[in-house]
Amino acid sequence: MLRKLKALSLQERSNYGMVLGLVAVSGFPFFFGSVLNSVALFMFAMFVFLKRGERFNTKVLSIVGLFFLVEMLQNVFIYRIAMTTMIGTYIRFFMGILIVMMCERNFTRYYVNLIYALTVFGFFFYVPSVLSNNIRDFFTNTVCSFFPAIGSGSDSSDGFYVAQPTIMFYTFHEVLKDFRNSGPFWEPGAYGVFLNLALIFNIINTKTLITKKNIVFGVAIISTLSTTGFVAFFIVVASYYLVVGSLSRKTFMLSMLVPVSIYMFVTLDFLGDKVEKNMELKDDSTSRFGSFYADVKDWSTSPVIGWGKGEMRFGGKEFTFFTEEQHRNNGLSDLLATYGIFVFVVVLLNYYRTFKVLCLANDFNKTFALLAFAVVLLLGFSQSIFQYPFFLSLMFIHYMYAKWIPREELPTLSSTTGT
Repeated sequence: MLRKLKALSLQERSNYGMVLGLVAVSGFPFFFGSVLNSVALFMFAMFVFLKRGERFNTKVLSIVGLFFLVEMLQNVFIYRIAMTTMIGTYIRFFMGILIVMMCERNFTRYYVNLIYALTVFGFFFYVPSVLSNNIRDFFTNTVCSFFPAIGSGSDSSDGFYVAQPTIMFYTFHEVLKDFRNSGPFWEPGAYGVFLNLALIFNIINTKTLITKKNIVFGVAIISTLSTTGFVAFFIVVASYYLVVGSLSRKTFMLSMLVPVSIYMFVTLDFLGDKVEKNMELKDDSTSRFGSFYADVKDWSTSPVIGWGKGEMRFGGKEFTFFTEEQHRNNGLSDLLATYGIFVFVVVLLNYYRTFKVLCLANDFNKTFALLAFAVVLLLGFSQSIFQYPFFLSLMFIHYMYAKWIPREELPTLSSTTGT
């Protein structure tokens, strides 16, 4: 792996570094808690962009402009948005835009390779830690003390969020005691999100399911013991066989997948029992369904422009410190309640368009784009992900692919998914 890294050009190394940084400030506890890390990455991306003499694609400003308009309306009708909050929002936006523009169609390839490397790296800590409590304690008590997760929420007055021990590129979450693998992210469910995205991108790029990287991704998803990660993984695998191969092969594979999926859902506690428990906790905002219910209630009182990200985000109620009532972990409903219906629809349309353009550019069955989009909705239902820089950047990928898409495909694309 080091030999391959040395063989890369300076431009490719910097591209890999920027995509890694984008992922890190979106989910690594060591990096994503401090706004200074995002500012530093934005400044570096801007410097490289200007140094290379890249041309800015102004079409992306239509999406940024919509967010800005909604925030201005929130500023007028709801409450005064802090200038630092607005600056932070657009630093995240333009950080992702610049990196996507510089990486162009290689963005997903860089991402897949980085998640693969991080996954392999993580296994060197995950496997010994689940085999030996002493090794895990050595890592968490000694090694991790050199890598404090700055600004990750450890200073919360009620202890609702606790900083997890980390060595920058691997997180020793307390659930590791239950054999759950968090990889470098804040918790196993988040790791499952990034892994499933890597699996989707690699399937589209290679038009193949069974590859060394995909097998590693699959093993890692299993090691998260994440309910949503598992379900998403099965949907991705089933989706591949739905769009590729002969009818007999599709029928055979699906006939195997369906009963296995049902069996696992019924017998594994973290699948069937966990889903049932979440549904029972619909009035508890710390659960997925509870968050959805609370967010939809908030959204219904401000459906057009939402409630923003300030102290009155929660249905017009002001909080001076963080409480359980403010906790939200459903990304879909959180996006809806924060920005309102128009931003919500535009974000999702651009996600779908990105997957469709990726399939077109790689000559892969376009039906897979719709199924991949459904997986992202599922992942977003379980994690509040859509306002992190990496996930903001996914909206802009399709703008970078126009010159690689066959001209005859463009009218169909723009007429069905244009924003």
